[in-house]
Amino acid sequence: MAYRGAHLVASLASLLVSVGAEPLIQIPPHIQNLELSTPKPVTAAQMQEFKQDFVDVDFNKDDQMDAQEVRAHFKGGISDVELYQFFLDSDKDQSGDVSLQEYVDYAAMLN
Repeated sequence: MAYRGAHLVASLASLLVSVGAEPLIQIPPHIQNLELSTPKPVTAAQMQEFKQDFVDVDFNKDDQMDAQEVRAHFKGGISDVELYQFFLDSDKDQSGDVSLQEYVDYAAMLN
């Protein structure tokens, strides 16, 4: 189901911030300054995009991405199957939420 995962990251990017546009939400300093590891190398620009995507979806600012936030972000434009697959693929600790590190790991593998 890599296609669906890639579709999710691409959809996040296309719905959030167009290149050169002002971010929807400023990345908080505690996230901006985090040094995150990735399973494969990514550019600084890609890491910035991953962080911005995460912040834009984390509506309640608890530093976790939950299913309600992802569904709300897509305004119903994500199927139950796609949402379920995203969480299966990204929520490695099976907590029910996706942390920034889990999201970065997931997004890095799709690029």
